[in-house]
Amino acid sequence: MYVDSEMYIIHCDLDAFFASVEQRDNPALRGKPVIVGGTPQSRGVVSTCSYEARRYGVKSAMPASQALKLCPQGVFLPVDMKRYQEASRQVFKILSDYTPLMEPLSIDEAFLDVKGCTSLFGPSEAIARTIKERVLTEVGLTISTGISYNKFLAKLASELGKPDGFKVITRQDARSVLDPLPVSCLWGVGKKTRQVFEHMGINTIGEVRQVPLELLEKRLGSSARAILDMACGIDLRPLDTARTARSMGREITFEQDVLEPEQLEKALLQFSEYLGQKLRTAALKARSVTIKVRYHDFKTVTRSRTMTPSIFSDLDIYDTAVSLLRETHPGKVRLIGLQVELDYPRELVQGSIFETGETEENLLIDKTIDLLRERFGNDAITRASLMKK
Repeated sequence: MYVDSEMYIIHCDLDAFFASVEQRDNPALRGKPVIVGGTPQSRGVVSTCSYEARRYGVKSAMPASQALKLCPQGVFLPVDMKRYQEASRQVFKILSDYTPLMEPLSIDEAFLDVKGCTSLFGPSEAIARTIKERVLTEVGLTISTGISYNKFLAKLASELGKPDGFKVITRQDARSVLDPLPVSCLWGVGKKTRQVFEHMGINTIGEVRQVPLELLEKRLGSSARAILDMACGIDLRPLDTARTARSMGREITFEQDVLEPEQLEKALLQFSEYLGQKLRTAALKARSVTIKVRYHDFKTVTRSRTMTPSIFSDLDIYDTAVSLLRETHPGKVRLIGLQVELDYPRELVQGSIFETGETEENLLIDKTIDLLRERFGNDAITRASLMKK
């Protein structure tokens, strides 16, 4: 197939990544429904599942107990992040061999801009096929690739081709590919926007394109223009080659629903210590703090607060998180999570020993704890409230 000179955006996405690594490393698992994440007994959720498990309706983020009902013969495995990270590093090294212009989206997918590299490696089609061959040969995994003239269509192409896919969407073919697809395939259309379209009697991307912009703006607000552009195959966003993690977080699904605020606050303190250490190691601050609370009926509530100035202290993160927790309604809690949005590198300020936050004194205490844990392990020093009774 000939790919014209405009087709220089490649989206690369590893297939069922975590599960594929497990099947690669254990041949006995190949062809079986592998489900990676929490176990049904621990009330965890599915991180990734193999395509064999997906045939039974198992999906990412689904409660493991539900996955067990759908697929009783499923093989449930815990997450082994170190192995997945090593495989990811190998794959991204291959991707970087073909262009310096890369936008990582997650541990298992990225956009490549190969416009200036075709004289060295051939057209984008040849580059994508070579990447697929190398990832399979050198890493032992399959990767789907999509090629188009913008990010939205390149990602859509890889999704439509999965698994082990190779698909091209040209400018001439864009509308014929888009028209029959459900509106949920449009980037930025989530559950609420999809419901708005359903109320309007709109189900496909082709139908979206027939709606006047003025009407879409009344129903969707400021996002209407971008959604209509996507429906027309237009996406002017450049690759964010300087993209880095914008947030970090932790969460836990309790084995039994928790009603006591003290237990929830204890979990937040553990998360605050972990995130504070990560921030200091990376010389970053947190510009905002967000908590997530999921109740026994799966109703989920989030609370967020912007920090001025930004923070990096364990106790500042914890105090903010607890304050947000107290703004939520009491009830039986199934899951609690804590996330911080990352800010620019830290600049220390002089402060009083009676103040918390961005002071030399608090940083000295936090860094001393960090060093002790780095040298003697995480259990070398702990707060009294976190000690096991």
